[in-house]
Amino acid sequence: MERDSENSLDKIRTLENEKQAIAKEYASQQKELEILEKKLAKFDEIKEQRDWLLEEMTKKINELGRFQSELFKTVRFSAIGEMSARLAHDMRNPLTIIKNTVELVKLKHSSNISEDLLRLLGSIDTASSRLAFQLDEVLNFVKVSPLNCAKYSLREIMNSAINKLIIPDKIQIHKPSNDIQLFCDMEKMTTVFTNLIMNAVQAMDNSGSITIRFDETSEVVTIKIQDSGPGIPENLLDKVFEPLFTTKLRGTGLGLQAVKSIVQQHQGTISVTNRPTIFSVSLPKNIRAKF
Repeated sequence: MERDSENSLDKIRTLENEKQAIAKEYASQQKELEILEKKLAKFDEIKEQRDWLLEEMTKKINELGRFQSELFKTVRFSAIGEMSARLAHDMRNPLTIIKNTVELVKLKHSSNISEDLLRLLGSIDTASSRLAFQLDEVLNFVKVSPLNCAKYSLREIMNSAINKLIIPDKIQIHKPSNDIQLFCDMEKMTTVFTNLIMNAVQAMDNSGSITIRFDETSEVVTIKIQDSGPGIPENLLDKVFEPLFTTKLRGTGLGLQAVKSIVQQHQGTISVTNRPTIFSVSLPKNIRAKF
C-alpha cells in the first residue's frame, strides 16, 4: 500500500516536471514566435520601402529622360533658329527687290502690258508674298523680344493684319461688329491675327468663310477665329502647336508655335476646337501689373 502511494507520488512529480518543461518550452517558442512576427513585420515594412523607392526611382528616370529630350530639342532648335534667322534675313532683301520691281513694272508699263504678262507678274507677286509670309513665320519663331505694350483697338489690329494678306476672292471674312481696347504689343498681336487668318485660308483651300469674334468680361478678352474648312484630324489636334509640325505642303510648321509664344508672352492662353475649327485666344485686359 505504501509502495503504491510512493509510485503514485513519483508519477505525479514526473508529470509535474514534464508539465513545467512543456510550459518552459511553450514560453520559449512563444518568444521565438513573437520575434519571428516582428521580423516579418519589419520585412513587410522593408518591402514597402523597397517598392516605394523603386517607384520613385522609375519616376526620376522618366523625368530625367524627358529633361534630356527637352534639352536636346532646345539645343537643336537654338542652332536651327540661328541659322534660319540668318537665312531669312538674307533672303528678305532680294525678295523685296523682286516685289518692288513687279510693282514698278505694273505702274510704269500698265498700258503696254499684255494680259498674259500681267498674269505672270501677278503669279510672281503672289509667290513673293507667300515666301515673305513664310520668312516672317521663321523670324517670328526665332526672334524673342520684350513686349512694347500700349492701349490699342483690336479692330484696327485685325484690319492691319488682313490688309497685309492676299485673301482669295472666294473667301469671305465676317468681322465682329464690336471693338475692344486691349493693352498689348500691337506688332506682335498683328502677327497673331495674320497667322491665324492665313492658317484658316489655307485650311479651306482658298474657298469658304472666316468668322472673327471679340468677346470680353471684366478681366479677359477672347478672340475667336472660325473657318468653314473640313476640320483638323482628331489624331493631330494635340500637335498643332508643336514646332515644325504642319499638314500643309508649303507650310513651315512655325506659324502656330509663334502665335502660342506671343499669346503666352501676353499672359494669355490659346486653344483649338474641331468641327468647326475655332482658334480661341484669351488675354487679360490689362497686363500692366504682371508685365
